[in-house]
Amino acid sequence: MLTNPKRIDLHCHSIASNKTSEAMLNAIHCPESYSGPGEVYEQAKRRGMDFVTLTDHDSIEGATQISHLSDVIVGEELSCWFPEDQCKMHVLVYGIDESIHRELQERAKNIYEVADFIEQNGIAHAVAHPIYRQNDKLERWHLERLLLLFKGFECLNGAHSALHREAFEPLLDRLDAEEIARLSKLHDLKPRWNEPWVKARVGGSDDHGLLNVGRTWTEFPADVKSPGDVLNCLREGRCSPGGESGSSAKLAHTFYSVAVRYYTRHIMSPGATANLATTILQTLAGERTAPTKRQLATIAIKQKVKKIARKIASPFSSRQEEAGKKGGLIKELFLNSAKSHLGEHRDLFKASEAGLPPLGEHQQMLDFVKKIDRDVTQGIAAAILKSIDDASFTGLFDSIAAVLAQQFVLAPYYFAVFHQNKERHLLRKITGQEKAIDSKNLRVGLFTDTLDEMNGVGRFIRDMGTRARRAGVSLKIHTCGPGPEVPGFVGDSHLMDRINFSALLSRPLPYYKELALNLPPVLEILERADREQFDVIHVSTPGPMGLCGWLVSKMLRIPMIATYHTDFPAYVDKFTGDHRVTNGAAAYMKWFYSEAATVFVRSAAYRFKLLDLGIDENKLRVLPAGVDAERFNPAYGDLDYFAARGITQPKRLLYAGRVSVEKNLPMLIEIFRRLSARRNDIVLVVAGDGPYLEEMKRQLSHAPAYFVGAQNDLELARLYASSDLFVFPSRTDTLGQVVMEAQASGLPAVVSNEGGPKETVVDEITGRVLGSTDVGDWCDAILSLLDDEPRRRKMATASIQRSSRFSLSRTFDYFWAEHVAAGKPAQTPTSPAIHLDIPTPSSKEPASL
Repeated sequence: MLTNPKRIDLHCHSIASNKTSEAMLNAIHCPESYSGPGEVYEQAKRRGMDFVTLTDHDSIEGATQISHLSDVIVGEELSCWFPEDQCKMHVLVYGIDESIHRELQERAKNIYEVADFIEQNGIAHAVAHPIYRQNDKLERWHLERLLLLFKGFECLNGAHSALHREAFEPLLDRLDAEEIARLSKLHDLKPRWNEPWVKARVGGSDDHGLLNVGRTWTEFPADVKSPGDVLNCLREGRCSPGGESGSSAKLAHTFYSVAVRYYTRHIMSPGATANLATTILQTLAGERTAPTKRQLATIAIKQKVKKIARKIASPFSSRQEEAGKKGGLIKELFLNSAKSHLGEHRDLFKASEAGLPPLGEHQQMLDFVKKIDRDVTQGIAAAILKSIDDASFTGLFDSIAAVLAQQFVLAPYYFAVFHQNKERHLLRKITGQEKAIDSKNLRVGLFTDTLDEMNGVGRFIRDMGTRARRAGVSLKIHTCGPGPEVPGFVGDSHLMDRINFSALLSRPLPYYKELALNLPPVLEILERADREQFDVIHVSTPGPMGLCGWLVSKMLRIPMIATYHTDFPAYVDKFTGDHRVTNGAAAYMKWFYSEAATVFVRSAAYRFKLLDLGIDENKLRVLPAGVDAERFNPAYGDLDYFAARGITQPKRLLYAGRVSVEKNLPMLIEIFRRLSARRNDIVLVVAGDGPYLEEMKRQLSHAPAYFVGAQNDLELARLYASSDLFVFPSRTDTLGQVVMEAQASGLPAVVSNEGGPKETVVDEITGRVLGSTDVGDWCDAILSLLDDEPRRRKMATASIQRSSRFSLSRTFDYFWAEHVAAGKPAQTPTSPAIHLDIPTPSSKEPASL
């Protein structure tokens, strides 16, 4: 680190960058930047820069406007091309004039000629964002030649993620005379500049929106006094980059800044007074100074008067006029939310007071936007529900339009997180810095819509999360609940790495009011995943959080593994009885699981189900079943357990799981009615909750049935180990985790011959596997087992012995190994040096166009 260094932001844009590579922006005549040269200068000085430059695209017009100032260096960002394949590069040049600018432009089509001219004239320079693939052509051999051609390289760019620096700068660290000689021989290209292995490393904000000038910089020794000294240091490599790298929030806020300025200059009527919403946006972007409280009050009063006037005139207005005045819902929600939360972010006020744009306080601004997003979402949802209650189609359509408008407003954030990760893996391939994935450094993000509920999915995820924590590997479990902190089902959240996002909205699930449908905050999830930089995504449910997991996998360009825990088409068919809805669910399942690189199934039976759905057979893996024998075992048995709870019948049947019709519980009701009619010493204990609970209670109101509700693991272990027989008639379970838990506890199980549970029970050895519709067979089998205690004890012993084969360690090892295999990048030849033996264009003399 330099002592008392001098600083300059070596990459800044102004209004002179008036053309963009984006065709859409060119079509509406929107430049890349609206920053005035003087504004850039002022912001750089406010952020502590000792010197200032402008590096507009292929122009020095902006820089020359401030070149009379003694601390200004005239610069340019030159677009140039490799003649072999038209690979586009940008080179920052400094200390130039109009004559040099023209000379460089004449040579721009041939980067070799540019490099010759720069060296011959001793021009201070740096290759801008050297591993950014501007037209998707940059490869390793281009990069190797750049190292021979140029002295300076931009290692830290304030608009690009830290991944660029992490991937590129190690190349410079490894350079020495021997490596330069090898590259020179390989490419038949003479290296330029003295000591070509010593490179000038620079940093710059690459600011386009007048937000980040001076946040990223290049440092020089304290004895640097003039622009000439700065240029000499650049030529000699006596400098270093400092400050911030890019982020998704910075990129998104740059879009907003340019958009606000475009609106002010091209859309807003000349001379028109900005309304309150526009005033707030202009202030945040730094387009205008913060209005005083009096000015804000005046704007608000004017808007109030206009609103009252419109109401008075409304009876005399045409329907078309009124229709044009509707759709202000999102603006009203935005204003109300902004006013309520603005006071919580003092840094935004401080920036404005210092003459800096509040939009440039990126983390504070992002937090502010997240809160507004929540308020707007909840407000739109309330409007939709009101429109439905009032049977107002107009209000409903207005609200739906507001939803679309809200997503359009958030689009820059979505674009930014995807764009920042566009070349995530390619960067390391180009530079030879690929990450070696192994079981210890793999980072997995798991997304699920259920974790705390009593079901097999939640049990499986909790088990995997606990095992991952014990193994010291990174498995972060993402959930979405009603609040930021949701306790674990048995208070074991501390045993796993969990990230819970507070739901934007939470509504009872259709046909299943006991479960909530939580609308996740997509923006927050993407932003967090952008920071986490996972290697593999796992989705355990195909609901809203599962879809977020899919989005994250697309954003990070990483494989997604999915587990088919639940036979949703069968459930939908049971709940709705509508074949059209069932077919729709099946089509969605086919699409969702086809998106996965690997699909885990919990039993061999459901492997065929997925094949029937059209899932590629090569993707399917049967995940070994596992049960926690430490948590569920016969030691928890208690002879007085039931008596202490007022249950006196000596023969105890247990059902545990979701109390829902798809579990074939109507059949269990009929079975127990017949058993109760024949015997009075049998009791049915139901542990669990669900939409069928009240109906089941009503149907068995005159039978000895006890409903104990959802139980924690300790109570479940006692129930299993203290009962006589486990009955589980479900035909739709993919595995039947509770069946395995019961058997590990020494409880024989009676299950259906359809679905996954039949694979965990050995008929006549650890229990019975019976027809899924024959009530008589079930009654006879249950009575036979209850009356034959030696046989039942033998089954209990066999169940315990067999369960010992299904260890959770084995399940987790297989689970993790598949993720490691998926996370490993495609194998490419690598070596300690940056050379890659691939064909490269060969020419002793640079080719010309």
